[in-house]
Amino acid sequence: MRDKQYSMVLFFIFLFLNCNAQLSTYEKPVSFDLSTVILDQLRKSIQTVEMPLLDMTKIEAEDKEDEEYDMPPRFGYSYKVNYNLTNSGTWTSLPNGDKIWQLNIICPGALSVNFGYDKFWIPEGGKFFVYSKDRKHSIGAFTSRNNKGAMDNIRGFATGLVYGSDIILEYYQPKNVLSDAVISIEYVVHGYRYINLGEKGYGNAGSCMVNVNCEEGQNWQNEKKAVAMIVVNNNRICSGSLINTTDLSQSPLFLTADHCISSFDRDAIENPNLDEFSFYWNYEAPGCLNNNIEPTFYSTSGATLLANNSESDFALLRLTEDPKDLSNYTPFYLGWDCSGQSGEAGVCIHHPKGDVKKISTVLSQPTSPYLFCWSVGWAYTINGHSMTQPGSSGSALINAEHMIIGQLYGGTCGNCSNANGKSTYGQFHVSWTGNYNDTIQRRLNCWLDSLNTGAQTMEGLLVIPTTSTLNTDQQFYGNILITDIGQLSIQSNVEMMGNSRIFVEAGGKLIINGGTLSNTDIILKPGATLQIINGGTIETRNGFVAPVGAYVNIDYGQIL
Repeated sequence: MRDKQYSMVLFFIFLFLNCNAQLSTYEKPVSFDLSTVILDQLRKSIQTVEMPLLDMTKIEAEDKEDEEYDMPPRFGYSYKVNYNLTNSGTWTSLPNGDKIWQLNIICPGALSVNFGYDKFWIPEGGKFFVYSKDRKHSIGAFTSRNNKGAMDNIRGFATGLVYGSDIILEYYQPKNVLSDAVISIEYVVHGYRYINLGEKGYGNAGSCMVNVNCEEGQNWQNEKKAVAMIVVNNNRICSGSLINTTDLSQSPLFLTADHCISSFDRDAIENPNLDEFSFYWNYEAPGCLNNNIEPTFYSTSGATLLANNSESDFALLRLTEDPKDLSNYTPFYLGWDCSGQSGEAGVCIHHPKGDVKKISTVLSQPTSPYLFCWSVGWAYTINGHSMTQPGSSGSALINAEHMIIGQLYGGTCGNCSNANGKSTYGQFHVSWTGNYNDTIQRRLNCWLDSLNTGAQTMEGLLVIPTTSTLNTDQQFYGNILITDIGQLSIQSNVEMMGNSRIFVEAGGKLIINGGTLSNTDIILKPGATLQIINGGTIETRNGFVAPVGAYVNIDYGQIL
């Protein structure tokens, strides 16, 4: 294949207009509201750069080679450039003292254009936008929230696709902002085709794959929230998951496979910056059937590699942009088991071939035929014979107790005709100590158990940051944290499994509204509210004592 990055199976992203939701302010560019006179001035003075025409003969030959290696089709070609606020574009001073910088980039015949930045730093108050010249599509504003480093250590960034061939980049600097922005464009990606959705849904996963919102995923609706697809340099490469810590800190720690990282020459000790990495959340079909409507998803950008080890093939990342700050996304942090016991057969939730989120059901209890590895086969279920494929790498193997016991390394699966294919996972308990490695960058326990509790299992964590309702009878695997502005109403029969607990921060509110909450400990902070109405019932494991300053209102119901 063409270069080193294809030592793994990589997949180009194919975003659509209505589904690229990066962490931004979601506002229109400042120039859209300027007067006609100023707009005319901007149009006349803006610098325009036209990229070369693509050599489609060469590109088609490369794409044919990719197809021979079972690569899904790429969508774009990357030009390496060097455009920044000082050597390119046009600055314009506005009558009120504000300033706007603009650069017009044309990719002849492009269906979409997106950009990668080797340096990106926005001062407080500055705003950066990317939009099509016809104003049909814009993304931004990107602000200081998107910075990946400090002024003395500026790091990179990436912005998503904008449809069209004629694109404007715009930076707005209010007059009261005295610090200069640093925006350095390193890559311009010319999107030369749409992905053909065809009969395989939104991507290229095999037809036997089962969407996570099919019947098979009904008992895994919390765990699916932890899973994201990893995209690097416009390639859909791997899967991974948010993971919980013993201090319940909600740190954006993300577990994936080492081979997903090391192929980019990254290492936790020598080269930990992952600025060009992006993470796609909620990328899933709304139901069991595929259709031709691209699902909405949300993305965060950037990460730091905290620890990695090739022996059990794990990589632990700290995400730079916290996904809990995204709109319309509720994070879940997966629990884990470092005891060395596999537990009973569970599932894997992943993005095979960069497709929407799928769920694969483990056939029987995992075995350990290889050093540091679990081996599993896959069960036929009501909606298919879901397995793993390229792009699933790094996804968590979750046992029947809903805890991680490993992350995907590889295997003999890959196509739906291989009914007896097996998948191989690096073992979590080996990663826990890094096979007894003394270096913290080669083990998990220092990061996931910073309190040094010695815990061998840890429940997952669901964070409730807004108003939410549980209205379906269920067994709930994991802890629940209701934030200072969160409110959870339980209207069904919810049994908390294992040692799961419910934490309510000051200002948060737990309402048992006619439902039954059983087998739990409720931990209220002073200023938190517990309300029981409409005959609701709580059955606690260890009794219930409300701390001074908490509000408990039993209107009609009881605590047992």
